[in-house]
Amino acid sequence: MIHRSGFASPIAHVGRRLRRVLARIAAGTLLAAVAATAHAAPLTPPGVDKDAIREAMASALGYRAVAPARKAGEPVVTVVEYYNAGLQHYFITAEPAEITNLDSGAFGGAWKRTGQSFNAWALATKPADAVPVCRFFGTDQYRANGTRIGPNSHFYTADPAECTFVKTGYQAVAANGISYPSWTYEGDAFAVKLAVGGTCPGGTVPLYRAYNDGARGDPNHRYSSNTTLLTSLVGWSFEGLVMCVPVTAAVPAPFEVRGEIRGCDNAQCAPPVSAGAAVGLVDLVLEIGNSSAAPVTVTIPSGFVFVSSTATYQDGLLLDSTIVQVPANGSVRLLLSLYCLQQSRSTATPTATYVTGAVTTNPGILAIINLPRPLGIANDSLKASATQFALWEVTDGTGALSASQLTMLRNLYALPETDVSFETAFAAFLDTLSVLKPN
Repeated sequence: MIHRSGFASPIAHVGRRLRRVLARIAAGTLLAAVAATAHAAPLTPPGVDKDAIREAMASALGYRAVAPARKAGEPVVTVVEYYNAGLQHYFITAEPAEITNLDSGAFGGAWKRTGQSFNAWALATKPADAVPVCRFFGTDQYRANGTRIGPNSHFYTADPAECTFVKTGYQAVAANGISYPSWTYEGDAFAVKLAVGGTCPGGTVPLYRAYNDGARGDPNHRYSSNTTLLTSLVGWSFEGLVMCVPVTAAVPAPFEVRGEIRGCDNAQCAPPVSAGAAVGLVDLVLEIGNSSAAPVTVTIPSGFVFVSSTATYQDGLLLDSTIVQVPANGSVRLLLSLYCLQQSRSTATPTATYVTGAVTTNPGILAIINLPRPLGIANDSLKASATQFALWEVTDGTGALSASQLTMLRNLYALPETDVSFETAFAAFLDTLSVLKPN
């Protein structure tokens, strides 16, 4: 059952506007929950029940509770996903040279980043209980009738038995009279852990696989931790959990952090100083220290990410740079209101702990950040809701926004919300997003 909060506050009219716009687009529990969640201010106004809001979001988005973050000292690599519209194929790689080559326009620029990625362990420093992932490419040999033995595609597996089979399986005789397997083993790509009894071990999150059912005679697979992303692929079969990959690790912050960084969901846990502007779903209490004998100016840059210590809770993104003056030998506690980065996770609570990440390198997110927009978008505005949905489209939807979607969002930022055309433009933008489409 979806619970809706009663907004006995000045932002009630915005909640009604959002519900009205969403009603034009689609029906479903997701939209009902978003209408309730999108306008909870960082410092809870009277009458807003954030527990009910969180419950509604959890139920509607179906976030999954997973294991705590990985241990320190286990270097990870980022596995980047690309898409070739001509082939209608997905491809993943963790190789820096290969990533640079594709980003530089190799193969006629046919391969484009989707905005999706996941973590894996580096082969050289993988934990003892991690296994290598075998990488295959379709065998480039041809039968006497001119047909290719292997598909024009890559395949990855962490299952040792599957890897062994694929190395020699699906044999066919080429025109030269030699029998070849359908897949050529290219080596080990990176390392992951295996599920035990269908459950991923501590410090990891599930990675799932989907198969295009051999469309156009050319098999292809897609890998993601987002089940909605995979199950929404038309004509594809969802193959389930295939690997367990590490939760993102903390990196040294460009400022002094004192104590734990924790979530906040009520006025009692919030300090008087606030910064950031979002829809109130990832509110963090951060204490910035200064151990020097002189005051310092600390800047938390635009695009900085705070990472949940477990993958139960949303990671948070700071949209606009925040400048904090910290006194000599002192500290400043502030409430940061951040945008969410995973649609499928829960909102931050006082039991949620966070670590410092880094400025995002996701090109889809950076494209949104770099749009001209008013600084400090009010968290009770439809513009804040549009921003949140746009970010979710990158992280949990089809990937980076198209040029036309970015133009629509740019125009929304430029329009006053009181303009008669604003709601129509807002509805038109939301209507382009896959994350708001019924499953």
